[in-house]
Amino acid sequence: MSAITIVNLVILAAILIKDWGHNRVTLFPIVRPLLLSVAIVPFVLPKFDAAGGGLTMEAASVVAGIAVGALACAMLRVSVDEEGKGWYDAGYAYVVVWVLISVLRQLFVYGCQHWFTRDLGRFLVENRISPAAFGDSILFFTLSMVIATRLGILIRSRLLAARTVPAAA
Repeated sequence: MSAITIVNLVILAAILIKDWGHNRVTLFPIVRPLLLSVAIVPFVLPKFDAAGGGLTMEAASVVAGIAVGALACAMLRVSVDEEGKGWYDAGYAYVVVWVLISVLRQLFVYGCQHWFTRDLGRFLVENRISPAAFGDSILFFTLSMVIATRLGILIRSRLLAARTVPAAA
């Protein structure tokens, strides 16, 4: 099993185990997947390479990860109770987004290794993208999705709490 597969499975499991159901928005549950991501990176991040088209590909993967993370966050219901405490509910739509993206990402990695290796190699050479930058891009997509989802939960709950508390007072 490749390092990217392990990262995909660990992050997916951590997100789904924690997020499923009705959860209070507190700092540690929001930060926990971020800490998990940070702990994983040193072990699986290929040699960082920003030369040629690598930096562009890495930046594009971060933007794509943020967009997909925002989509996943949109599948959550965020609410604030009468005390001003934030809550979020993750249901089937949220799980489907995470599982679908994880499966598609894994299929893409498998395809890179088995189905379209030659075409990928040609693309990387023509665009001056190193294999390290390509690997970084896949990892950055995953991590930026996690970060965008976590920050989205926090921001949505804070904004809702700011609107709710003055109305209750």
